[in-house]
Amino acid sequence: MRGLRLTLPLHVVERVGVRIVLALLLLFPSVLHAAFSSKSAGTSGAAFLKIGAGARPTAMGGAYTAIADDVNAINWNAAGLSLIKEKNEFVAMRAELFQEIQYNFFAFAHPMGDYGTIGVGLANLNITGIEQRSADSDTPDSTFAANDSAYTLAYGRKLFMDNLHLGIAGKAIRQTLAGEAANTFAADLGALYQFPDKPLTAGLAIQNLGAKQKFKSEADPLPLTIKAGSSYRIGQDWQVSGVSTEQNKTGLLMALDLHSPRDNDPSIRTGAEFTHGWSELTLTSVRAGYETGRNRQVEGMGSGVSAGAGVTYKFFTFDFAWVPYGNLGNTFRYSIKLRF
Repeated sequence: MRGLRLTLPLHVVERVGVRIVLALLLLFPSVLHAAFSSKSAGTSGAAFLKIGAGARPTAMGGAYTAIADDVNAINWNAAGLSLIKEKNEFVAMRAELFQEIQYNFFAFAHPMGDYGTIGVGLANLNITGIEQRSADSDTPDSTFAANDSAYTLAYGRKLFMDNLHLGIAGKAIRQTLAGEAANTFAADLGALYQFPDKPLTAGLAIQNLGAKQKFKSEADPLPLTIKAGSSYRIGQDWQVSGVSTEQNKTGLLMALDLHSPRDNDPSIRTGAEFTHGWSELTLTSVRAGYETGRNRQVEGMGSGVSAGAGVTYKFFTFDFAWVPYGNLGNTFRYSIKLRF
């Protein structure tokens, strides 16, 4: 019939769109993971990109793909940057790792209203005093250093529907080892969907898409990782949750992630955070998490678990995370976050 037009109600269009997004969140990681396996373990370069940044996310076991509601989203899911509204956010984190290895993370996010949120970040891993020998000897000939850095520019924006957020990040990666340097570029893609009538969020992130990194004649692929997760908040009206506001949400936040790296088997991450609001400006949080991948790779008591706490007063937040690695020892992360 000439001139026939089919018009669907907006709520029907949105419902179809939501189902498409959820299908991608559930199926896409499984499809891509078919090409990954533990047979590729140890074959990725720039392994420092897999270190979790931010004390809050790591205390929750890295189950942050569907949370990502602060400046730490630059490292976990760039789509979450669009959840930062009205005020800038800055975070600085220091991690105490094994053998005096130093890992630092800095990020800044600037919301631009209806135009989304832009962010920049720096992750740096520094190792000094590595012994060098030219023969089988107890005494080293000399020492050298290794330094790895990733410079990130990220952008997140709400698109299509009020509840759908998309994000993209570009990374410049530089590694130096004993005077030799390797450089490459990578990209991250992310999506978040907040269900309109439920405190439920679904998230998807594909990270470290890029060219191989080459030292002299040897080239290794980047640690491509696919993450899918969900988060759910309850208890904002509980008496033990205290004062809750739109900006400072209280109660129990639970998260579940599936992480699928190209160079290892997939791992399940679970995390929980309970926040009590003492006033509209003062909050305290306790956190815990568990990662199945770490307990398979590292032997010893405590491997796989994580815990931490945080306190917020006005524009200032201090977070702490404890992440044990069994027989290798304990690692600690300390971060401060500012909103201004």
